[in-house]
Amino acid sequence: MRATIQFINPDGKLALATRLPNIIKGIKNLRQHILAHGILLERLSPDDVAALQEMLSREGGFTYLTSESTIRVRVTDGDLRALLGLGLVVPLPHRRNKFADIFWERGFTIEKLEQRQADDLRKQIEAIATVTLSADVAQTHFCTVSGQVFHTDGVPLSTRGFTVRAFDSVAAGLPTPRLVPCGTTATLQANANYLIDYAWQPDGRKGPNLIVRVFDQQGSVVAEVEKRSAAIQEYLDITAEGLGIVRGIVHSSDNTRAAGVTVRAFDRNLREETLLGSTDTDVDGFYEITYSNAQFRLKKAQPDLIIRVFASASGVGNAAETGDELAVSAIVFNAPHLYTLDLEVRSRNDPSEYERHLAELQPLIEGEPVQLLTDEDLRFLSGKTDIPFDQLNYLRLDAQWMFQYALEPAVAYGLFRQELPTNLARLLAEKPARLREALKTSVTRNIVPASIGDKAIEQLLALADSPASKSYARTP
Repeated sequence: MRATIQFINPDGKLALATRLPNIIKGIKNLRQHILAHGILLERLSPDDVAALQEMLSREGGFTYLTSESTIRVRVTDGDLRALLGLGLVVPLPHRRNKFADIFWERGFTIEKLEQRQADDLRKQIEAIATVTLSADVAQTHFCTVSGQVFHTDGVPLSTRGFTVRAFDSVAAGLPTPRLVPCGTTATLQANANYLIDYAWQPDGRKGPNLIVRVFDQQGSVVAEVEKRSAAIQEYLDITAEGLGIVRGIVHSSDNTRAAGVTVRAFDRNLREETLLGSTDTDVDGFYEITYSNAQFRLKKAQPDLIIRVFASASGVGNAAETGDELAVSAIVFNAPHLYTLDLEVRSRNDPSEYERHLAELQPLIEGEPVQLLTDEDLRFLSGKTDIPFDQLNYLRLDAQWMFQYALEPAVAYGLFRQELPTNLARLLAEKPARLREALKTSVTRNIVPASIGDKAIEQLLALADSPASKSYARTP
């Protein structure tokens, strides 16, 4: 049975709203029934439906199903007063409430009641409202699908901006199945749970052939699950196979969050990088990029991640031009499916990496010239300072080349940091344009001082014709 309740005199809404839950509690199992099935507002215009959807989405704590002229509302926390109390059906002072207007003026409907419940409700409520009883509309089933989304190792997929949608796969008389959306799009919660309410009209099948899909921030499908002849209530967990997520915070040296900068994730191979995804940081400097195993080489089970940060038109700080690279991470070999990687964007006014490393070494080497440090010294210093051994070796080679070839300080270091050869002969075999671009990149990333002159590469190239070039610098 369905009972449509129309209030006789809706004045004194607070008193009526206080009395109504007490009446409902006094009727056997009616409270549980309303919590499970919700209440229905009918005879709505499309504008009414849109306004109610917007309001309920803003309020939170409710799920709802809509049609062209109805909306069914359920409360999610099991508190009947949230559905029939202050805020929703009793408007707060000086705050217009579309739901309350319709509830009191046009009434509401409770469906799927037992005959006894319907009769008791009519008797109990007749002093304040008229109750019209009629048969349920049998052809509409109100269904729910819910569950949790996991990585392949069973860890919940905790992420931002992912959504979940349900579809009914209808194949009757069609060369390929047609996917009919079921309900509205659900946001994947922080605990990786999802819940979708939807209405389904039987068409000779036992139930809908459900397909539930998970979408990332860009709208790409990252996981799905199917259930043929789904029941009215289904709990379907979903496994996101081959999905990787890298996230973190981009900040400046004083820990100010870098909002609006562009972050790109790459899979690093021997001589190339494959773009896995790109995004802009939010107001808190947070970024999150998802990717799939299909984006990198089949022989690799996991990517070798490298993250780069670029200036964008909407970015803050740094006074860098759009497209300039502001920061780059170390390579994360065989990155796990979920990895957190924070990056620091340094201002061009900050000391360069070269200068910071030398300053950190000075108290430890006690006056020993950098060019004379041994490999054993470098291993000790790396453990003491957390500066990678390779970068310490580049500092040593830079100092040696300064003395052997009269190069400007930091030039060799800037080239080595862009993975150019540490052997002079092989370095001079590189194209001049490649050398200039490498040094420019190191300046842009604040790896070496911006004061390095344009003539530094010409000075290096001149060594090709110099007798000094026939002596060899120490190689790693």
